[in-house]
Amino acid sequence: MRKYALLSFFLALPVLVAAQADPNQDVFAITVAAPTSPRDVQVRYALSGNPSVQQASSVARPEDNRILVETSVAGKPAKGFRAILFAPGCQLSTISVDDLSAGTRQAQFECQKLSTTPLHGKADVSRFSGKQLQVEALYVCRWAGQFFGVPGLAISPFSVTSAKVGEDGAFALDLPNFAADPLWNNLSHNATLTLVLVDSANGERLAHFTAPHDLSRGSSLKIAASYPAEIEFTVR
Repeated sequence: MRKYALLSFFLALPVLVAAQADPNQDVFAITVAAPTSPRDVQVRYALSGNPSVQQASSVARPEDNRILVETSVAGKPAKGFRAILFAPGCQLSTISVDDLSAGTRQAQFECQKLSTTPLHGKADVSRFSGKQLQVEALYVCRWAGQFFGVPGLAISPFSVTSAKVGEDGAFALDLPNFAADPLWNNLSHNATLTLVLVDSANGERLAHFTAPHDLSRGSSLKIAASYPAEIEFTVR
């Protein structure tokens, strides 16, 4: 089985200082179609080939509508490149190039809108009284190991959306309907959502919301096309 290097690189707002890339540099270029900004695209990628090839740095060039991923380390080029991409409100996207030497070093990310499904929840947040609370939804990509060819691999989750939590512990989220994503049937169904309670004043993560047993998988929320009118969560 093809082995891939460690991968959990998250591409977000202000990205790295090396904005001027050498045109001869060993890179993979992902063009991001307007109106989506490269700053809004979250990337998890892996390089394959020489065992010494590890996770490389990436450079975002918003002015060129591109994301550049270095595909060599210490002068040793990678043989293959695979990536999972996500932008809020869009379908998941994958890139798979098994032989970079063949000249394929570019791809395009174009947001394909995904329908949404509402989730209304409530939890006892009384012990956090006085804090500015919000809930953040994270997409846990359990299928990453299958896609990257590394069974059991865990990568950092994708940030999906967030919402204010009221003093009574109630909140409402418009979640992407991941069950309607074209990748769902053959790949992306192996995923869950983690709901995190955050102090919006400083970004501190305070706790996790755990759904009732019939709606949960482990400590995470199952992905579904629809949810009950209101879900009572436990704060852990």
